[in-house]
Amino acid sequence: MFESSFLEMLVIGVIALLVIGPERLPGLARKAGRLLGKARAFIATTRTDIERELRTEEMRSMLSRQEEEIRELRNLMQQNTDEVRHNIEVATKPSHDQKS
Repeated sequence: MFESSFLEMLVIGVIALLVIGPERLPGLARKAGRLLGKARAFIATTRTDIERELRTEEMRSMLSRQEEEIRELRNLMQQNTDEVRHNIEVATKPSHDQKS
């Protein structure tokens, strides 16, 4: 997240020690650590939720495409079935030439 060197952390610590004072600095450091931990946990949870939602949306999209393909296949099968039935009816229908 943030890149910081030891020297930068040392300077921040000395400034905090001078501004806040040695008696209140440990308590403030604990609070800052807890807040940082809560922020990291919140960010991790949010990231996980977003990734899960993206996967869910991906799956919905894939399911929708598959349903459309199934509909198309069903229509094609119905057309072929109708065509075969028609051909069978034409083939089994007595013709006028055979009666004469």
